[in-house]
Amino acid sequence: MKQLIILIFLLSISNNCQAIAIDAVKSHQKIIHFLADNSLTDLKITYQQLDLGDICGFVGCHWRKLVSVIVTSKSANAPSTTIVALVEGLVPDNQNKPTVTFVTLQNSLPNTLVFID
Repeated sequence: MKQLIILIFLLSISNNCQAIAIDAVKSHQKIIHFLADNSLTDLKITYQQLDLGDICGFVGCHWRKLVSVIVTSKSANAPSTTIVALVEGLVPDNQNKPTVTFVTLQNSLPNTLVFID
């Protein structure tokens, strides 16, 4: 019974982090300024996230999520703009907001061969 309660608690923390990560990106000044330059009625905005892992202990959980913001014009054959951000935070932590770091993707990644002994 105790294990079931712990599992339910950890799942509720994970679901809470999902809303927190997307909300942190939505409320970030860079996103607000980017969207303020455009008419929101002409845009379709989609937020998606990818869990990068959680580390939980007795004090709480440290979580990391990769959040993408996809902005597409509602006109025909419109290109999309994708913004990617790494969001990290602690649960429970009511004093500090999660940190948002914007990620720059490169078209060509260097090919590196790594040998592990």
